[in-house]
Amino acid sequence: MGRIKSAWEIALERTEDIHADPNKMQHDNLIKEGRQLAGSFLTDMDETSEGIKEKLSSYGNEQLETIKQGMSMTLLFNMALPLDDGYKISLQRLSQLAEVIDPQAVPLLDQLEGFFGQYLETQEHLVDRMKQQFQPMLEQKQAQLRQQYGPDFVLRAEQDPEFVKLLQQNLKQLTAQYQQVLDQAKDQLREMFGLTEQ
Repeated sequence: MGRIKSAWEIALERTEDIHADPNKMQHDNLIKEGRQLAGSFLTDMDETSEGIKEKLSSYGNEQLETIKQGMSMTLLFNMALPLDDGYKISLQRLSQLAEVIDPQAVPLLDQLEGFFGQYLETQEHLVDRMKQQFQPMLEQKQAQLRQQYGPDFVLRAEQDPEFVKLLQQNLKQLTAQYQQVLDQAKDQLREMFGLTEQ
């Protein structure tokens, strides 16, 4: 009767013909370096575009192309619909990063500033309009609740579960519409940067 092989031995036998592709490993490392370069540029406000260009000058042309692919991936990953007016600072950083990767991408990123501003404004108008439409129903509910809790009871729209649910549905729909346009802009940038679908 033969010896029973351990799982370790079986795994080793199955993997002995597998060899790491050094070109693939180098490519992946360069992508990672590019992502890290872009990430530190976006988070470190003291980092300048001149500083990042200086770091890039140490790479050969072929390496530089791969590094920029990694940087592009990080740029695209950080492009998201804004939550508040703070987007202007991060969008400015993204634009500076795009200028380092491919100056032709900058006008598209500049257009996003107006688009993001419009998104926040439309969100605000939607909330105001819905509050106005909901006001008569809210006053009716407030009158009923005042009978229970006294004349000083005030019911705000944000406290009403029905209003909150309706508002969330409408905001979700609005966000989906704007996200679709942002995704199209990202696709354009992907093409500019020479990235295949990531």
